[in-house]
Amino acid sequence: MLSENIRTYRKANHMSQDELAEKLNVSRQSVSLWETGQTQPSIENIVTLAKIFGISTDQLLDSAAAEAAVPDVREGEQTPAADGEEKSGKRRVAVGAFVAVLALLLCVCLFMILKNVTAPFASAETATVEATDAARVQNAPTQTEPAQTEAVQTEVAAVIAPAETQSAQTVQTAQTAQTAKPAQTAQSVQTTVKTEAPVKAEEPFDLFSYCKDFVIQIGRVNGDYTDYQQPATLYGGYDGEYFSMSYWGDSDMVEFCLHCPLSEKQSVNFYLRMRGGYDGTYEYATSKYDRATGVGFRDAFGRIDPAVFSTSYPLSCDSYYGAAEGQNEFMEESRVGLCDLVACLKNFVRVEGMECDFSAFGFVNF
Repeated sequence: MLSENIRTYRKANHMSQDELAEKLNVSRQSVSLWETGQTQPSIENIVTLAKIFGISTDQLLDSAAAEAAVPDVREGEQTPAADGEEKSGKRRVAVGAFVAVLALLLCVCLFMILKNVTAPFASAETATVEATDAARVQNAPTQTEPAQTEAVQTEVAAVIAPAETQSAQTVQTAQTAQTAKPAQTAQSVQTTVKTEAPVKAEEPFDLFSYCKDFVIQIGRVNGDYTDYQQPATLYGGYDGEYFSMSYWGDSDMVEFCLHCPLSEKQSVNFYLRMRGGYDGTYEYATSKYDRATGVGFRDAFGRIDPAVFSTSYPLSCDSYYGAAEGQNEFMEESRVGLCDLVACLKNFVRVEGMECDFSAFGFVNF
């Protein structure tokens, strides 16, 4: 197949996808799509590929010729050295597993020893606490209810006072006791109500506001625009590419961008955008343009649902600008570039120490 031949001759000439793309004046994503068989190069690119590899176009299109010319670069064939490395790797895994099991057994033994040593002390401490509590209960003074004390006083006074005085004191004591109890109960209820504090509901995490404040704090401010840009290699990207996070105050928009220079004259950019009142979906934009003038050759715009977007999810667009010929290839190139952008965003969250986890962005398939 043509895709296998391109990969075979590229490896035979010790070239990376980036180097081959630069010679052809195309993006690295285009070379990747050719080698995986998702798209096919144009006739002009096939002729250029044959010249770069120093072969004829017939050899490039003939799989048998490619196998005969470069028998040592076929994928899936394992050399003795690779076989030795595989065996050595298996031995290292076996030794690692043995060490892990031994460490677990030592931890269990240490736990059992500590448990046996501390058990007598724990028992003694429990016994001391129980004895102390029992002594407190035994020595606690007996409290007499106010009503009972008043009744006793009344009975003593009744022995000394005349019968008329005894009756009056008894009635007054009963009224006093009945009046005091409701007042005491009302005071207890009032105290309980004052000590109860209302529970405040936790507010949901605002991803858009957090990203906006984050880029404003660490980015470069230019009027109503704030930008933070770093080489994409810091976040797992490719050499020569740049990853940026920006906030556009005039449109209340946070934007993530992967900038990919193709040559001295052309570049392609991939964008993911969220706006104030983030609803869980992203706007996307892709643009291939002239680096000197900024004029675009091809542009596409649409929306992405992060819950379903993946490395194999087809990318549709709401609007496209450019030549109809080559539109499908550009859309596939855009899908691959947006996947690279999401992968860089995942590493950006970890490397830059953001307080939110990558799961907050919703890309569950990455």
